[in-house]
Amino acid sequence: MTATTATSPLSDPLTRRVKALELAMENLPVAVGLFQLDGRPLYLNRSFRDFYRVEERWSEDITFAEMISSGAFWDWKNDPQVFFERLLATLKRDGVFEAQNDIGGRTVFIHDRLLEGDLILTTQRDVTDQVKAEKRVSFLASHDVLTELPNRATFNDTLDSRIAEARATRRKLSLLTVDVDRFKDINDVFGHAAGDVVLSAMAERFKQCLGPDDIVARLGGDEFCFLSSGANQPESANLLARRLSEAAKAPIHFNGHTLKVGLSIGLAVYPQDGKDRAALLNSSDAALYRAKAEGRGVIRSFDSSMDKRMHDQRILQRDLQGAIARGELELHYQPQATVDCTVYGFEALVRWRHPSRGLLGPATFVPVAEESGLIVEIGEWVLREACREATTWQSPLKLSVNLSPVQFRHGDLVQLVHGVLLETGLNPTRLELEVTEGVLVRDFSRALYTLRALKALGVQIAMDDFGTGYSSLSYLQAFPFDTLKIDKSFIARLAKDHHADEIVRAVIGLGRGLNIPVVAEGVETDLQRSFLEREQCQNIQGYLIGKPLPIGDYGALTDPSTEMDEIEAQPVPRRQARKA
Repeated sequence: MTATTATSPLSDPLTRRVKALELAMENLPVAVGLFQLDGRPLYLNRSFRDFYRVEERWSEDITFAEMISSGAFWDWKNDPQVFFERLLATLKRDGVFEAQNDIGGRTVFIHDRLLEGDLILTTQRDVTDQVKAEKRVSFLASHDVLTELPNRATFNDTLDSRIAEARATRRKLSLLTVDVDRFKDINDVFGHAAGDVVLSAMAERFKQCLGPDDIVARLGGDEFCFLSSGANQPESANLLARRLSEAAKAPIHFNGHTLKVGLSIGLAVYPQDGKDRAALLNSSDAALYRAKAEGRGVIRSFDSSMDKRMHDQRILQRDLQGAIARGELELHYQPQATVDCTVYGFEALVRWRHPSRGLLGPATFVPVAEESGLIVEIGEWVLREACREATTWQSPLKLSVNLSPVQFRHGDLVQLVHGVLLETGLNPTRLELEVTEGVLVRDFSRALYTLRALKALGVQIAMDDFGTGYSSLSYLQAFPFDTLKIDKSFIARLAKDHHADEIVRAVIGLGRGLNIPVVAEGVETDLQRSFLEREQCQNIQGYLIGKPLPIGDYGALTDPSTEMDEIEAQPVPRRQARKA
C-alpha cells in the first residue's frame, strides 16, 4: 500500500519564488506601484501606501487621479488628471519619465517606466534629507559658515560680473573694505567665542544697512567687503559707509560683558581707482590701510598718493628680501646711561644700507618687514649679530635688543634666544629684550608664557614705549618687567605741556612703587635731564648721551683701556665716560 503525502502550497518552487518576491517588494524602502494605463492601481507596496497614506485595503476600481482628488493622498497642487495625461504622453513617447517633485513638504524622486502589457511601473524615493544636505554643501561652498554671508570666492565672482555691467553701461561702482576695530583685543581677552559673537552681530547689522543694489561679504577674519552699484556713486557708497559706522557703535553683550567696536573703512571707485577686480581691491585696501593708520573709526577714499605709496612699499619689500644675504643690514648702537650720564649699556638698532636709497632707519622698512613676515629673519639676525658684538667688549656693558610682536607668533623665540646665547657665549644677565604692549595684546596667554620662559634663561625683559597703550597697568600686574621705558613723545613735551610733566612723574612714581627701574627715552636737552633727575628717574637715553652710531665710534666706552684723550674724542659728553 502506498502512502499519499499532502503537498503544501509553499512546497511548489514557483509559489515560493512568488511569495519571496512579494515579501521583498513589500519591505522595500522605496515606494513601488504598478498601474494600468487608465490609472487604476494593480499593486502598491507598503512604502508607497505609507507615504501616500493609503489604507491597506485600497480599491483597484478607483484611478490614481481620483484617489488624489478624493484626498486620500497628499494635497496635489496641480490638476491630477492633467498631470496623469501628461505623464502618459511622455511614457508613450519616451518609455520613461523622471522628475523630482515636492509632495506634502517632502522632496520625492520619481521614476516611471512603461512596461509590456500596457502597465506603468513607478518607483518613488524620498530624497528630502539628501537634497537638504546637497543644498547645504552648495551653500557652504559659496558662503561663510559663521555669518552666512557670501565668501571671498562668491564675492570675487559677483564683483567681476558687476564690473562688466558697469563697463557696458558706463556707470560707476564703489567698493568698500571694512575692518572691525578692537576685534583682535576682544578675541585675545575674552576668547574666540566672544569674537564669533561680534562677527555675527556685525553681519546682522551690516545686512540691515544695505540698499537694494548693495552686497556684503566676509572675506575672512574681521574683514568685510561691500559692493555698492546703485546710482550716484560714490555718494551712495559714502552714505552706506556712514550707516555702517553708526550701526557698529551699539554695544554687544557677551557673558555679562559689554563689548564695543568700531569700523575702519576704505573706499575705491570703478573705473577711476581700478579697471578690474585686482586693481579695485588693491585701491580699496590702500584706502583702508590709510584709515587704520589715522586712527579707529575712520573712513578714507582712495587717492593717487596711496597708489604711489603701495608701489613704493612693494618695491621696498622686494629689495628687503635679499638684504641680509647681500650684507646690507648693519647695527648702530645708542648709549644708555644713569641720570648723571654714566653709560651702562647700549641699545642695538638695525639700519639698512640700501644700494640706491642710502642708509635707511627702521621706521622706513621695519613696518614693511612686519607686514611681510621678513621681520622674523631680520630679528634673528639682529639678535645674533648684537650678542656676538657684545662679547667682544672689554667692558661688560648691558645690551638691549628689540623684539617684534611678529616674532612671538612665528617660530620658537625661546629656543632662538637660548641658542644664540650658547652660540655667542654672551652672559644672559647682560642681555635685555625690549617688547611693546603689542606683544601681549595679540595673544596674551601665549606671550606671557614666552616672556616667562625667556626670563628663566636669565635675560631681562623691558617694556618699551610705556604710556602709549591703554592697558599697561594690567600687564605690569601679570608680568614682572625688569625695566619700564617712557616713550620719547612724553619727554619731548617736558616743561612745555603740563599733562606731559604729570604723566612722566606718574610713570616714574609707578616704577619706584613697583621697584622697577625707569628709562626715559628721547632725552635731548640738559633741561629735560634735570627735570628727570629731580623726579628721581634712574636712567636716560637719547641724543644728549649719544646718537645711534656704529659700535666702533663708541670704542672708548666698550674698551676701558682707552686713554682719556680718546674718550674726549667720542661724540658723547665727557661726564658719561664713567663706566657702570
